[in-house]
Amino acid sequence: MAIFPLENPVQHYDWGSLNAMSELFGMANESGQPVAELWMGAHPKAPSIVLADDPVALNVLVDGQAAHLGQGSLAKFGQTLPFLFKVLAAARPLSIQSHPNKQQALAGFTNENHLGVPLDAFHRNYRDDNHKPELVYALTPFRAMNGFRPLAEMLALFKMVELKPLAEALCWLEEGNLKAFYEHLMNLKGAEKEGLVTEALSFAETSDHPAWQEVCRLNQFYPGDIGVLSPLLLNVIELTPGQAMFLKAGTLHAYLEGTALEIMACSDNVLRGGLTNKHVDVPELLKTIEFDTIALADLCLKPEQEENGETRFVAPVDDFLFSIIEPERACEPFEVRSAEILFCVEGRQAIRAGEQSIELTPGRACFVSAMTESYQLEGSGRLARAMSVL
Repeated sequence: MAIFPLENPVQHYDWGSLNAMSELFGMANESGQPVAELWMGAHPKAPSIVLADDPVALNVLVDGQAAHLGQGSLAKFGQTLPFLFKVLAAARPLSIQSHPNKQQALAGFTNENHLGVPLDAFHRNYRDDNHKPELVYALTPFRAMNGFRPLAEMLALFKMVELKPLAEALCWLEEGNLKAFYEHLMNLKGAEKEGLVTEALSFAETSDHPAWQEVCRLNQFYPGDIGVLSPLLLNVIELTPGQAMFLKAGTLHAYLEGTALEIMACSDNVLRGGLTNKHVDVPELLKTIEFDTIALADLCLKPEQEENGETRFVAPVDDFLFSIIEPERACEPFEVRSAEILFCVEGRQAIRAGEQSIELTPGRACFVSAMTESYQLEGSGRLARAMSVL
């Protein structure tokens, strides 16, 4: 076999939705727990299960195997599938966070191993040695904070009200020193931090500005957390279904609400600064952040229309390439250069390679081995395609 149906593990984080996966894909939620993420990939934390005659974890099947990964992938990315593909369903805001670049991930992972921190320890920051750039494709209206606003926007928001604990620190923003200002903000403690949040909320409750209203909303979920001020610093964006955005490693962000497909380099490294009951490590978070600014209008990726019914959302990394295929327009075979995962978003598709055929329905996925060489599609709806760039 060269194409394998997958059974994909679910992550029950407390910010997940009780019904989003059921409504979109008909997935039963028998546990009654929040369903936050569906993982499709070979990350050892929660690998997909290959539904062959003898079911096996996807990482066991593919790690180090040129026949499945492709010789080019093995040479360029190493021993395992270079991307991790997810469905993410957020009913409430996720943590304010950043992901490390490759150098930081390798150093952090090596150091925590040297210190003997178990991989599953609550306070572990680095669970692998890889970077984690990521792309998000909205399935429903999807709200998020992504990257620092332009400095002029930040200053205008903070100057709407006199916040005494930040009175002196604002000069750093005026001088363009965003890093110093943010470090000061995140390192406030005790009464000074509580006073700042209280003053900010008093104003936010009277303001009709969307960023200040978002401060109020975050405080409903995480009262008193310094992270509730993040909308004053970060772009707040709502993707409409079918839009996508990219987040490079080092981007400060938080997903707020909605359901999306998410593809990233194969990593589970997250540094958190607040808005969570998980481990928070502000000093380590500050080491990973890139203090660049970006305009809201520049966040969305421009879709690239390919032949054969495929629309690609190209990110500036090679670990993954994400596209959406409309099978009705797919008349020619799709060439396979390295391992892929296909996920049925809606409709019904048959993936045919030689004499083999696998049918996908909403919420189902399959692994396409590099030995496949090519496959054809039949059916209707939307099919998401995840692969790497060689």
